[in-house]
Parts: sequence; structure tokens; C-alpha cells
Amino acid sequence: MGDPVYPGNDIKGWMSQKELQWLYEQARNMDSIVEIGCWHGRSTHAFLSGCRGTVYAVDHWQGSPGANGEILFACRDVKAMDVFAAFMKNVGGFANLQPIKMASLEAVAGFQDQSVDMVFIDGSHLYEAVKADILAWLPKARKLISGHDYGHKVWGPGVAQALHEVFGTDYEVGPGGIWFKRIGAHG
Repeated sequence: MGDPVYPGNDIKGWMSQKELQWLYEQARNMDSIVEIGCWHGRSTHAFLSGCRGTVYAVDHWQGSPGANGEILFACRDVKAMDVFAAFMKNVGGFANLQPIKMASLEAVAGFQDQSVDMVFIDGSHLYEAVKADILAWLPKARKLISGHDYGHKVWGPGVAQALHEVFGTDYEVGPGGIWFKRIGAHG
């Protein structure tokens, strides 16, 4: 019969169907997930559809700082719209959703070590931010830490540098821009 297929969604975002399928498959084996960087909820939808427990969606929904300190948004008209409202419209109907409207490094203080099965990092893609997120959230994950935009022509070098400095070569690359590391007995 095979693995269940994630039906997909039409929420704005940059995840491919193959990446969403991978997230969904991982989520099916998790009781709790923290997603860092949720935007409109495209990847969050895949996690919520697969996870049997709580999905903590961590984002301040204010854009990400660019290399020169400017705030980068995913689309030009973002200042005219409420991104968090769009997120809630897209995924707010899931009973297992727990949105946390704050920056990643603030939110991490609310989680004990080894308190969630999976952490997915897709917030700021600047090298320093990716490395800080990995170091802060790695102790919180029991089974899997993962993220997005590995190999991306703009963001990929910073993501790859952070991964190499934290894990050396002890991580894997999944479909598209997904990277991951299995943890402990699950590794």
C-alpha cells in the first residue's frame, strides 16, 4: 500500500511538494514538533497534517533581517497585510497548533532539554542566526533536528557554514533544500 501521500496545499511559500512530503513523513513519527519560521504556514500545514501531537509554530511574523540590517519580507506588499492573520487563516483550524509569536531565541527559553521530538529551523538564513538557532534548539530535540534552504543560491552558503561548524559532516541532506540530523538512539 505504501506510505501515505501528503495532499499538498496552496499556501504561499517556497517548499516544493517533495519537501512537503518529506516533512509530512517525518511528522507522522513525531509526538511534538517545533517549527522555527512559519510565514504563511505552508510547511506548518504539512507538520500539522502528519503530527499526532502538538506543533509549536515559532515566528514573530515581522520578516527577517538581511545582511545589511534591513528587514526582508517575502513579498513586496507584506507591510500592507497582516502575515500572522494569514497564517492563522491557513492553519488556525488545526487542533494541534500552538503558535508562539516571538523570536526563536526568546521562545527557546520556554522549552526544557529533550522536550520535543523534532525541531525544524527555517527562520533567518543568515549564518549567525542559523548557527545560533541550531545551538539553542539542538538540546531541545529528542529525535531529529532539521531545516531548510541548504544549497540555496543566496541563503545556502550561510546555512552550510553553520551546519559544518556545528556538526562537521555528521548531517544529511534530504529533498530540495532540506537538511537533517537524527539524534541519539534515533540517529
